[in-house]
Amino acid sequence: MKHDLTPAAVWREYERGQDYKRSIGLYGQVKKNEDFVQGRQWEGLRVSTLDPLIFNVLRRCVNLFVAMLVSDDVAVSAAPFERGKGAEQTEAVLEQAFASAMERSKVKTLSRMALRNACVDGDGCFYMHFDPEIETGQDAKGDIQVDCIDNTNVYFGNTASDEVERQPYILIALRRDVDEVKMEALQNRRPGADINAILPDGEGEGMTPHEKDRRVTVLLRMRKVPGGIAFQKTTRHATVMREKVLPYSRYPVAYLSWDRVKNSCHGVSPVTEAIPNQIAINKLYSMYVQCIKQVAFPKIIYDMTRFPNGYSSEIGKAVGMRGNPNEAFLSAFKAPDISGQVLAVLKQMMSDTMELMGASDAVLGNVTPTNTSAIVAVQKATAAPLELVRLEFYRFIEDWARSFLDLMGAHYGVRSYTITDGEGKEKTVAFDFATLRGGEMRLNVEVGEASYWSETVQTVTNDHLLETGVIADPLLYLQNVPDQHMKGKRGLMRALRKQKEENHGTEETGQSV
Repeated sequence: MKHDLTPAAVWREYERGQDYKRSIGLYGQVKKNEDFVQGRQWEGLRVSTLDPLIFNVLRRCVNLFVAMLVSDDVAVSAAPFERGKGAEQTEAVLEQAFASAMERSKVKTLSRMALRNACVDGDGCFYMHFDPEIETGQDAKGDIQVDCIDNTNVYFGNTASDEVERQPYILIALRRDVDEVKMEALQNRRPGADINAILPDGEGEGMTPHEKDRRVTVLLRMRKVPGGIAFQKTTRHATVMREKVLPYSRYPVAYLSWDRVKNSCHGVSPVTEAIPNQIAINKLYSMYVQCIKQVAFPKIIYDMTRFPNGYSSEIGKAVGMRGNPNEAFLSAFKAPDISGQVLAVLKQMMSDTMELMGASDAVLGNVTPTNTSAIVAVQKATAAPLELVRLEFYRFIEDWARSFLDLMGAHYGVRSYTITDGEGKEKTVAFDFATLRGGEMRLNVEVGEASYWSETVQTVTNDHLLETGVIADPLLYLQNVPDQHMKGKRGLMRALRKQKEENHGTEETGQSV
């Protein structure tokens, strides 16, 4: 397939993607969902007859869903499928490399953001790239960076599918400062390049006129080619970076949809269908409070023929009247009480809305703990539909984990790591990450609670083996304890090893005497 790589052709692909998003109402729906979750639920409405109140049911549900899905510390482990020579060393190196890359890129924090975007907007997306300027404490500089991209800024070549690896191309729209883009273009400049064609394009929603005047839309286009992934950056009228091929085996993009839609690359948010309920709750509550303000307090009624100057309820103030004061006509009036059905309907609407979204009283903790087993059973039954989203979230994590390995193999080069060998001794090894590239990158990535609990089970099993005497050597016991379960593990192992060597030397001296 021949690709037209001119800025005008890439911009036409971008406009086709925008047309598709408009056809399914994505831009308007995302803005509406964001407004309602953030509490801007009366925006654009002119209300003068009552005070607009907001009882934000949606935000509570969104926070609950995100908290339930990321409550467990998800672990990522990678190991070669073929357990041959050097497999244990590779596994130990990858464990350290993963931990370091995840910490520098803040990918766990960004995963919460991507999950929140998927819950509110329908989709979450990561774009991963290698930053060669990051200091690593080694001769080899650079590490992986992760950007959380909104679904309104991601454009798939095949809009009928959300499978990243089957896309003919992927576009990511970035709003950047014009001067910054010009500097990048100068660094990548080729003869005949027109830097002056990089101009503000006036696009972008939610920006002030000043921001629109100094920002430009940069389109990052990627496609699969023989030998890797080809990347290109363009604006509407200029090329910022000519197409270059990087030796990746997969797109450095991870994509998550909350609820998939057939024949569409965009998912559906649970917030969308609950917005009419939220509007009804706000309206009823506002009218309920307004009615209480009008009829809850008694009103003074007086005869205007006897009080021509009006009646005053101020303390100590004289009130003039006509006729005999003993015959003054004055009484208090109280309107009928509001029907209790209004408040009952409101509470039922709020409860039903949260329960249909998956946030029942049992999950929220709004129950009296009289029967623990029943409460746990209800919580599990209510959270069961969320398991499908949890599995999608784990698949999303597996995707970015594999992209991490892909980028490590392409950019890390040779790096040094300190590992523990089979005898419990520490040694520094130089690992060439280029061995992960191509056909040799047959790696098993495990994601989810199973990885976390496998570490816990490993520790418990290790303790049991020590108690039963199967493990008699303290060094062997410590070697099998996961590093994150014991601080100062390596220092303790060095002290025990030194003590063991000293005891062994003392025994040999005693035998020689």
